[in-house]
Amino acid sequence: MLIAPPPDALTVGLEWIGVVVGAAAIARVVTLVVRPLVDGDARRPRNDRLIEAGFVACAMVAWWWEMHAVGRLSPPSAGGMVVARHDIAIRHAAHLVLAGLLVAAAWVDLRYRVIPDVITMPGALLGLLWTAADPTILMPVPHEVARSFAAPRIEWDQLGAFGGLRTASIPAWLGACPTPGGVAVALVAFVAWWWTCTAPLTDPDDQAASPWRRRLDPRRLVLVAGALGIMLAWWRGGMPWHAQLASLAGIVVAAGLVWLIRLGASWALAQEAMGFGDVTLMAMAGAWIGWQPCVLALFVGVFIGLVHGLGQVVMRRGNELPFGPSLCIGLGVVVLGWNPLWRLTGPVFERPGELAVVGGAVIVLTALTLAVWRRVRGNAAPGA
Repeated sequence: MLIAPPPDALTVGLEWIGVVVGAAAIARVVTLVVRPLVDGDARRPRNDRLIEAGFVACAMVAWWWEMHAVGRLSPPSAGGMVVARHDIAIRHAAHLVLAGLLVAAAWVDLRYRVIPDVITMPGALLGLLWTAADPTILMPVPHEVARSFAAPRIEWDQLGAFGGLRTASIPAWLGACPTPGGVAVALVAFVAWWWTCTAPLTDPDDQAASPWRRRLDPRRLVLVAGALGIMLAWWRGGMPWHAQLASLAGIVVAAGLVWLIRLGASWALAQEAMGFGDVTLMAMAGAWIGWQPCVLALFVGVFIGLVHGLGQVVMRRGNELPFGPSLCIGLGVVVLGWNPLWRLTGPVFERPGELAVVGGAVIVLTALTLAVWRRVRGNAAPGA
């Protein structure tokens, strides 16, 4: 058996009620935050209710898929391993919060071709702190435990920066307290994200704002909270520290790859392409799920984005390509289809050389495809 059975039908009912209530609360927060950003007011209750109902329905399908269809926890042979329902519930809750952030980012990006820091900055901080507080929200991976008296037993681990949190060791110089190198590297990575991927939410030239409001800008609070969280995880050591490194690696790798694709796309289109919000979006996702799932999601998102672009050329519906929604869909595909995707691609991540070649190929092919798209668009424009 993969998942521990519920003690009774009442527990199953309460689980479903919790999913519905939690998803409804998250969806309500999303609409309250996003509606003023896209319309300047919050007076479209009918549309908001439809969005909230759709989010709740998707959350229920995801819960059924993970808890009852065992969508992310079914290797070819489970060897009798029992997975606690509590762990799955916590992971599902974390992924619902991430989904809410992605819906908010995609919604604004579709409307204004921008992804605001008010979504990605607190989202990345929350992911960073949550992974350290409860590492079970990271993506699950199976590993074999050899037994002399029977066939190997399959146990579940969480995917960290260097492999399983329990099974893969981290370099000694990245160790927890009292090793200073680990916390130094972690703080440098966090400050680099904070410096490049965030901006003040309070206008420093706003004379109407009080001095205290300018000093307590949310961006500064994020810096302080994130640094304190990293140091606490370093002091605790063990799984929390390994999970914190996985979250930071997700931020750096995901943001770095999108930034490289952005450079290639800008060269191909002969103009600035892929606003920096796409970089901050993937950095936020990396804080929640780590760098390996983000790499897979980026591959899926690039494919979706290119298909979308070709569709726009055929339908002649404008020249702008919002990439954020494609990345959000790619992240959703990877999270929901994690088990088969990891079985298929996991061995590649054990060979960094091959992975680097594949990543480079994706960046180059994306640039070449966009260059072709620019030429096709230019040829189609005179007859439009």
